[in-house]
Amino acid sequence: MKEFGLIIKLAVAITLIIFFGEWMPEWVQRAFFTVSMLMKDTLVFTMPLIVFSLIFACLAGFQKKAPLLILMILAVVVCSNFLFVQLGFIAGDFFLPLLGYHASNAVEKVASNLPELQPYFSIPYPHVMGTDTALLIGVAFGLYGAFFGSERLASWGNYLRDLVQAGLTNIFIPMVPLYVIGFLFKIQHDESLGEMFAGYGPMIGLIVAVQFLSTMAFYVKANMGNFRDIKNSLGNVFPSGLVALSTMSSMATLPLTLEAAEDNTKNKAVAQIMIPATTNIHHVGDSVAIPILLAVVLATNGIPAMDYSTFLFFTLFYMVAKFGVPSVPGGEVVVLCPILVEHFGFSPTMAGLLTTLYILMDPFITTTNVLCNGALAILMDKICGRMKAFKDPEAGEVIASV
Repeated sequence: MKEFGLIIKLAVAITLIIFFGEWMPEWVQRAFFTVSMLMKDTLVFTMPLIVFSLIFACLAGFQKKAPLLILMILAVVVCSNFLFVQLGFIAGDFFLPLLGYHASNAVEKVASNLPELQPYFSIPYPHVMGTDTALLIGVAFGLYGAFFGSERLASWGNYLRDLVQAGLTNIFIPMVPLYVIGFLFKIQHDESLGEMFAGYGPMIGLIVAVQFLSTMAFYVKANMGNFRDIKNSLGNVFPSGLVALSTMSSMATLPLTLEAAEDNTKNKAVAQIMIPATTNIHHVGDSVAIPILLAVVLATNGIPAMDYSTFLFFTLFYMVAKFGVPSVPGGEVVVLCPILVEHFGFSPTMAGLLTTLYILMDPFITTTNVLCNGALAILMDKICGRMKAFKDPEAGEVIASV
């Protein structure tokens, strides 16, 4: 499919730069790197607006729901995201050193008589607001809109969200290969891209294995360990998983995910609220993959992994940032990179490497997200059924304010 072509373009670009990049004229490498830096600087400058718009629209969109249901959905989503982020950190901390990903094992940078690759020019954007400030303002306005807002306020949020989404979808995402290629040229020029990308197979295997086990655990929990229900649930969500693997977009998969959730819960009220509400904020695949990718990027650059206290600080940013993720391939890392550069010492080159690895893993990440959102709908159906918070609209009843 069209979105899957992004993976192919990046794979081809990486291969060509590894084998032929060093023979490219330096002016060509600088030109690509200039484009990458301009995109990066523009993204950092606009990121506060992007994050505010998406978080505000997401939270304010709950204003039609009963207040307790808002809190229930948000609480379950945040707890699930937090749990799987910690699982990703623990898995990476334990297994990555065993697989050879350790700062002391980093490939020694190849000495070069050439100066570091520099862009031809840059745009001196003013610093108006930090991403962390935009996160807090977006949450405050979004919660106000959810509990005290009006239809008009929610429509403003939707307008901002659609505007940002259109800009990312129509401008930034088609240029992602250029964004990544410039940083790859810099790595190849200053270090050695071939050696840097060598040996990522174990990392991919680890991420996919932990994601698979997380998905199975979610379905076991959601179905209370009933083998027949687990089998039937997985059979219903299997088509949506295949579509997610090829499109790398939870939104593109939403109709199939919704249909599977309706079949698995036998409760359209739950499915029609849970799936659209959690598609862009409940990310088990990202939660598992991001901590492992961060550790690998740090190790590749000879930097020790985050200690747990630093990682918990990162987790606070990450939990809130998830509410501002655009529904585009690589959307989560687009929001995270400015935070990593601003607060956690990542260089633009490290952010470019993280972006490349993330997008290459995005089919598996999105598949896990979609499958686990289906499991979350089953779990919430059981919770809300006991509380009698949801009523089936086909029975002529509406959602109750509990």
